[in-house]
Amino acid sequence: MACKLCNREEPRPNGLCTKCMHELGVIEMPPVGRRGNPCLKCNGLKFVRVIPREYTVTQGGDWNTPEIAPMTLTQEPRVAERLLLAGNTVNAPRVDRESGHGRLETYTCLACGFVEWWVANPTAIPIGPEYMSELVDYASATPYR
Repeated sequence: MACKLCNREEPRPNGLCTKCMHELGVIEMPPVGRRGNPCLKCNGLKFVRVIPREYTVTQGGDWNTPEIAPMTLTQEPRVAERLLLAGNTVNAPRVDRESGHGRLETYTCLACGFVEWWVANPTAIPIGPEYMSELVDYASATPYR
């Protein structure tokens, strides 16, 4: 048995080899995060689940290198200590599997096409200006009447 794309390597359980998965920014599908409720618009019960991916390039030398990874709500900034000077060097986050927080997935109703976005592990999303995130707590406001 070989990878269903390159037809060379030994595949993983999803039918793709590790090299093809890395090239395409594919991860093993985690357990479904959405409950089995009907579609909010039409009460349909069949959905296509997709983990959207981010596509970008890293400039390097004479050519660019593509970077593809599952889409997340925010990324970990890259901070490195300077050896000789005071302070740290801050660089833009990279699109990769390790630096993202709040992996996104979508559920598209096959009956009407309505798309719902869901996030995996929402309580682990970091809060702060460096993540462009903030906590909005409506429970602490005045009671709803």
